[in-house]
Amino acid sequence: MLAEEIKQYSIEQLEELAGHLREQLVSAVRENGGHLASNLGTVELTLALHKVFDFPQDKLIFDVGHQSYTHKILSGRDISHIRRKGGPSGFADPEESVFDSFISGHSGNSIAAGIGMCNARDTFGEQYKVISVIGDASMGNGLALEAVFSSEEKPKNFIVVLNDNGMAIDKNNSALARALARTSAKKNYRDFNSFMRRTFKETNAFGRQLRKMKYSIKGWLNKNEFFERCGFKYIGPVDGHSLPELIYMLENIKQLDVPILLHAVTVKGKGFEAAEEDPARFHGVGQNFVGSNNSFAVALGRVLCARAQTDPTLVAVTAAMTEGAGLADFASQFPNRFYDVGICEEYAVTMAAGMARGGLSPVVCLYSTFLQRAYDQIVHDVCLQNLPVIFCIDRAGFVGADGKTHQGLFDLSALRAVPNLKIFAPKDCSEFVDMFDYARSLACPVAIRYPNGYAANLGSRMRINHTMLWETLTEGDGVIVLASGARAVGRALDARRVSGLTNVKVINCRTVKPLDTGVLDRYAGHKIITFEEGYAAGGFGSAVAEYYAQKGEAVQLLLLGAPDAFVAHANAQEQADDALLTSRELAAHIRALAQSE
Repeated sequence: MLAEEIKQYSIEQLEELAGHLREQLVSAVRENGGHLASNLGTVELTLALHKVFDFPQDKLIFDVGHQSYTHKILSGRDISHIRRKGGPSGFADPEESVFDSFISGHSGNSIAAGIGMCNARDTFGEQYKVISVIGDASMGNGLALEAVFSSEEKPKNFIVVLNDNGMAIDKNNSALARALARTSAKKNYRDFNSFMRRTFKETNAFGRQLRKMKYSIKGWLNKNEFFERCGFKYIGPVDGHSLPELIYMLENIKQLDVPILLHAVTVKGKGFEAAEEDPARFHGVGQNFVGSNNSFAVALGRVLCARAQTDPTLVAVTAAMTEGAGLADFASQFPNRFYDVGICEEYAVTMAAGMARGGLSPVVCLYSTFLQRAYDQIVHDVCLQNLPVIFCIDRAGFVGADGKTHQGLFDLSALRAVPNLKIFAPKDCSEFVDMFDYARSLACPVAIRYPNGYAANLGSRMRINHTMLWETLTEGDGVIVLASGARAVGRALDARRVSGLTNVKVINCRTVKPLDTGVLDRYAGHKIITFEEGYAAGGFGSAVAEYYAQKGEAVQLLLLGAPDAFVAHANAQEQADDALLTSRELAAHIRALAQSE
């Protein structure tokens, strides 16, 4: 296994290996898509950690796991099919390998998890080291700061490696990032690196190199009140791309039993010119480095810019998702009305609540999977006060290759229970624009959910209003298909064709909350199928079933949604296939229900 072999490598061999690893990373991401810039920036850092520590006996926690591709290679995994069905995940996952100590798809959990693992280790009298690798953008996350500030004492034999590259997905402009940049600017790596390289070339025996060195780690200990007052001994900053420096520091740190924070400065996209020049674009890419075509995100950006021209109160808020959420043009045209708060979803939602309370019209743009992190703020700060905040929820439904840590399947079930909140699901981008305008006319919180990827225009455009919530797309007096969401509606229309039955009525249920009770009452005596791309438990179908149950209606009702399981990485169509939520499966259900008594 390569993890064991590299312990015998010289510095020259490790530097040669770093080049080969970058070639593998570029090749794998070109073929499969994935996170490129973040992984290119942590090659030397990961090599040095594997050189010095004994994984999996020692525990390595990544925050976020999208920087773990090199770690996957070094621990024996073939990343040539990463993010594909049956291949390795794009994030760290203990179910995949014992080398992955903790799940890491969302930001901010590594320090808290590391402290917890240290507490367990100390309780059982074990001796392993715990190393948490966290980026400067993740360090500004609320959970990370809670873990840092919760106590002035931290466990012994706990090492936090702060990977400081000045970036989240986009440029990191937080106060913490600026403070770290000022700290980094005080150090000049050039003289140290030159000294280290000369020293390491004097002999091939790595152990003798360390013993002969006149340089002491004591000279690299710095006072950093932020971290020192929180129980860490701060060391750095060090050059995160200098293997001699990293290995020397880590070898010395390994001998210490105090909690350490090692500040390593890296370059996101290192070694691949295009990624170095534009790390935001190469943070997450599709095959052949092409960005995904996200129709709804484009539509959001356009309608925001258009409406902002005539409404000076309209503002947009996101959490490190400027490009992905479609907000780049708005940020450029209206910089004083655009707020990217970094990886701080809770802050984004509560700040928006304050904006709404003060008279602004905030639109909060987040991915479904990250909206989960701000659930309390949605309930307490927005909906309890019935504030007119619009939530544009991107990546709702199956998300594809990002897999089980990023699925957008929870939002309907989570949000349905919240009073005052209306929940919409447009069938296409034209309807999204109408729905956005309708949401702005309401004096209450509204969530609009939509999937990523290309979304076809489904033709009909019956504008939503108070008296016309749902839209009938096909006529018929046979099976009634109540479909909610763009992909579900598209598949329902296709399923009607595949079924061969012309009397199937397909209804676009574009409001999950409120339901169109007039439609439900009208078809109570019919055979009904609800169809959605979200968890069946507590979702749209459940809402329909609850409505009929509360009225005492005995209806023939079939609920189709995602099963009670986490959905692994694959493409979105494969995930729908596995969940039996395809037009083919729906057509079979339509035929079976039509033939039933």
